Amino acid sequence: MTWKLSSVPQYVWTLAALVLGVTSGGLFPDQLAFVGTGVGAFLNGFITVVPLLIFFALSPAISSLVKKGKGGRLAGYVILWYVATSVVAGLLGVMISSVFFDLTPSSDGGGLSQAVRMFTILNGQAGASLPLMAIVVAVLAGLLAIKIEPLDRFLNKVQKGIDHSSGYLGYIMVPLVFFLGITLGIKSGAKESINYYLLMSLYTLGLCALWFLLYLFVVVKGLAKQPIKKVLKEYYFPTAVFAAGTCSSLATLPINMGNIKKYGVKKDIADFILPVGSIINLDTSALAYVAYAPFILTVVFDIQISWSVLFIAWPAIVLFTIAAPGLPAGMGTALWSSTLFASLIGLEGEVETEFIATWIALSGGIPDMFRTATNCTSDGFAAIFFNKVFGTDEPVNN
Repeated sequence: MTWKLSSVPQYVWTLAALVLGVTSGGLFPDQLAFVGTGVGAFLNGFITVVPLLIFFALSPAISSLVKKGKGGRLAGYVILWYVATSVVAGLLGVMISSVFFDLTPSSDGGGLSQAVRMFTILNGQAGASLPLMAIVVAVLAGLLAIKIEPLDRFLNKVQKGIDHSSGYLGYIMVPLVFFLGITLGIKSGAKESINYYLLMSLYTLGLCALWFLLYLFVVVKGLAKQPIKKVLKEYYFPTAVFAAGTCSSLATLPINMGNIKKYGVKKDIADFILPVGSIINLDTSALAYVAYAPFILTVVFDIQISWSVLFIAWPAIVLFTIAAPGLPAGMGTALWSSTLFASLIGLEGEVETEFIATWIALSGGIPDMFRTATNCTSDGFAAIFFNKVFGTDEPVNN
């Protein structure tokens, strides 16, 4: 049997590019700083056009689903699914914390009103509401397209162009992920407490692995009756590696949609579930940001945290991850969560500032890679499940 270079799966090359990029960025942060600046500008620029992608993917899907008489049912079930999984993920974070850390029964810390006020600013990043607005406008346009045939033809024509162009992304994926890896390496290599950072990375890997296994065996294998090996090879690995490189659910959306359709999920179902999921489904982040608090407080600061604080923060963080779009780096969510916990346990002055800065530093880079990869592929796993439930009618041409 003759081995050929072309026989190596693309996700292997992508993973190798990511590892090489992270290593290069970590070893030569100053020399490669210009790469990080350029990649950051490119990624931010791409994020600005993602609302358009969401609109042109979602609106024809809405129209198609409603024509088939299942749009309302699917939309309702998907939103309930995403909310329920985020709630369960946050509760799982509380349970994991109780296993690994010594939690006290209650606390005198205040700050619940602070949590409520913080929802008014979402994650503090300009344009954060645009993807949410894109969903609303797409739903309206999809419903109008049912009655207005020229609009329906236009939306489907643009969507087909997007689907066709997504095939070319494979050619640029490897070098793009390499440059993204350099950016991540530059950030990770700048951490002062490398031991804490590595420990946080391992902790995050464990949290993400647990959520991934629950989804894979309970949802994909148990409910959707899909072969695990096929799912991992054809969908999970190609998507997870790219998501880890971007650290953004929105930036990964085109690749995610392309890969899930290649796996076999019908076009109208994928075009509805994944754009919505990239906005409102950050269940792994809900799990992680609840579980991070006792880790950072007890391991790094030697401060005890109570059950009451975690149970107050749990629904607040779940709601925030639903409301905050999957923008790159998780900076907004990290800042919001750390400020929330600092308020709830009554940290003040220099201790509060140091706690928030430490949280942001430890949760970025490699931990964010793990969270993003799991968030994105959870959307795909959900699409596989709903394709099993709602995809039994006539075939849809991809």
